[in-house]
Amino acid sequence: MIYRCLLLLTLFLAGGKAEAQTLQEYLDSARANNPVSQENQNLSAIAALEVDKAKAMYYLPEVSASGNFLYAPVVKGVGYEEAITNGALYSAQLNINMPLFTRRKVEAQMKNSAVNQEAYRNNIELSQHDLDRQVTEQYILTWQNLERIAATQRLLDILSEQEKVVRVFAENAILSQSDVMFFTIEKENRQLALRDYQIAYRQGLATLNLLCGRVDTTFVELQPPEISLNSDSTGPSRFLDSYQLDSLLAASNQEMAELKYYPQVSAFANGGLNAIMVKDIYKKLGLSVGLNFSMPIFDGRQRSMARQQMQLSQMANGAQREFQTKQINQQRLMGLQQIGLLDDKIKAMQRQLSDLEGLLKLYRERIARGELSVNDYINTIKSYAELQVTSFR
Repeated sequence: MIYRCLLLLTLFLAGGKAEAQTLQEYLDSARANNPVSQENQNLSAIAALEVDKAKAMYYLPEVSASGNFLYAPVVKGVGYEEAITNGALYSAQLNINMPLFTRRKVEAQMKNSAVNQEAYRNNIELSQHDLDRQVTEQYILTWQNLERIAATQRLLDILSEQEKVVRVFAENAILSQSDVMFFTIEKENRQLALRDYQIAYRQGLATLNLLCGRVDTTFVELQPPEISLNSDSTGPSRFLDSYQLDSLLAASNQEMAELKYYPQVSAFANGGLNAIMVKDIYKKLGLSVGLNFSMPIFDGRQRSMARQQMQLSQMANGAQREFQTKQINQQRLMGLQQIGLLDDKIKAMQRQLSDLEGLLKLYRERIARGELSVNDYINTIKSYAELQVTSFR
């Protein structure tokens, strides 16, 4: 506890307020500031608006107003042919155009929009997962340096304590001045290592804030990360959902593209003024109604080729999905195996650290009695320090 307090005091004196922060707080901050998530939410909203646009286009009439004024004078027989221009044109009309039999188009657009929105939601989850991974990795790396700082500070305290004993023995000619220098040099080495860990910790905090979208230079104390293995480690991956969504989107786009091969029917009506002479122009008010019809007959077999392209794309997508499924399952098995091996390694290292701590305690007692070589003690200190550094990798 005393080493943690010393660490916090060091951070405070370095120019910032020390506060406790957990991994979950950083994850929450990263998710809230994730630009990829915000972008995909906007794209999902845009896809939803496409349905509203389709309904407005195919279910509601389009109303427009038009007006024309044309005067083509003929001076002394010189001018446009009156049989073509009629000399003048006065037109002011209200036009209505209403597409008919459009239910299939709206349904296709709704299906396409639903697939797009699901794809954007999947992108949000994938980006959140990747961001969580990056933040968690950086948090662990930074926290490891915090533990290294505490461990190195403990070693420095031990060395400072033993240095006093060695100086007393040197003054009484029991040990030589070289032994004192040996202790001093090792203590300086540990101080340099402590400084490196402090710098690395500060840089780690800066990188962590960068990942989370924070603008913050406050020095904080990271709490030990609490990470649990997902019990459902064999379930489907959201990453694989993207392949299924790609297939659905390709099929939906093909369905929308094929709508142009169906008959296109629309009704129109207009009413207003349409005259070629000013005389009795008020009698030229009227209206007209009608139907427009169109249907492609031949386009060079483009429809068939587009279908073949979609089928080939689906086959490639399915093969890629199958391959990635095997890759993910293999990575899961490798990860679980590695976790088991690392757990065994950590237990072995903890036992070794415990043994070294006991040995250091015995050596300190022997040094106090002048029974141990300083070189042996320093070598044990180095082994202990190296093992501690290794244990936090």
